[in-house]
Amino acid sequence: MNNVDPYRVRVSAAVLRPGDELLVVRESRLALAVINLPGGTPQLGETLERAVVREVLEETGYDVAPAEIAFVAERRSDRYSPSVLEICFYARIVSETRRDPAPGDGLQAVEWFPLDHPDVRHHLPHASFFAMTKRGRYIDQSSEAGTLTS
Repeated sequence: MNNVDPYRVRVSAAVLRPGDELLVVRESRLALAVINLPGGTPQLGETLERAVVREVLEETGYDVAPAEIAFVAERRSDRYSPSVLEICFYARIVSETRRDPAPGDGLQAVEWFPLDHPDVRHHLPHASFFAMTKRGRYIDQSSEAGTLTS
């Protein structure tokens, strides 16, 4: 009998802009409304970095460049199977031109939320880490000038 807990790998991006705002996606998962970091599952043969670029572009329309890993988290739940191993990269937007996101399962909206927003604290408890450290912040020049819109 095999008691090995299967893992699903998920990549995500922590995209920050001045004012401690975080790029998030509103999604419907298992009939629940959630806020999540943009990301998803790497395709077979795809590097983690390439997967995060593709997933963020598909979900948000932003072209990003991943940098260092922000965190690695394991999520185990009786409601979800398999368990999820999430690898989150800090990322910066590399183009002022935003494409329309690809229509996706459950994707409702793309928004910039303050890190201290109650919905961010509730759905993304690890986001408080982004506010506590300046290390790893990769904010592009265009977002500093306030030229990007959500």
